[in-house]
Amino acid sequence: MNRSEHFVNRGSHEHNDKDDFRTPPYLWDWIKDQWGPIHYDGACTPGVNNLAKPLRLEDRWHRYSTVFSNPPFDSKSIEAWFDKGEVHSAEGGVHIMLLPDKLCQVFMSRMIPKLSEIVFLGGRVNFISPYAVKGGASMSGSIITVQRRDPENHHAPSISSILLRDLKERYSLKERFG
Repeated sequence: MNRSEHFVNRGSHEHNDKDDFRTPPYLWDWIKDQWGPIHYDGACTPGVNNLAKPLRLEDRWHRYSTVFSNPPFDSKSIEAWFDKGEVHSAEGGVHIMLLPDKLCQVFMSRMIPKLSEIVFLGGRVNFISPYAVKGGASMSGSIITVQRRDPENHHAPSISSILLRDLKERYSLKERFG
């Protein structure tokens, strides 16, 4: 099957219902460098793929903490994690999410004005997964969103972008040379 056939048939891919697609180390390291220490890793499987102390959607989120989430990429899951992050940020916390670039979808129009930051990740994230396919690339581009209480009450998030290939290179050099 060629690349275009994979794209057309993506809704029927055998692993679409799986949710063990892990954030790659280079991206995790960059996120920590950008936003400081991450206290909790939400939307993970404790003891399997958590990158910080595990935290679930139904758990009580500690005020003033920073939570990272790489939730399942279906719209319903994204909305649930966004809603929890909205409450968390109102209580002084920070919620950082790795999401598919679905900015054109209706549910995102509700989210965008409530975000503090959106970072477009140029390229495709190669998630680590027991279900990864050759090349490992996700089917869509990804973004990082940040929810935090904004004392200035602005209504437009700051928008930036970074190339994943640059992050891979930077963080592989960092690992090698410290």
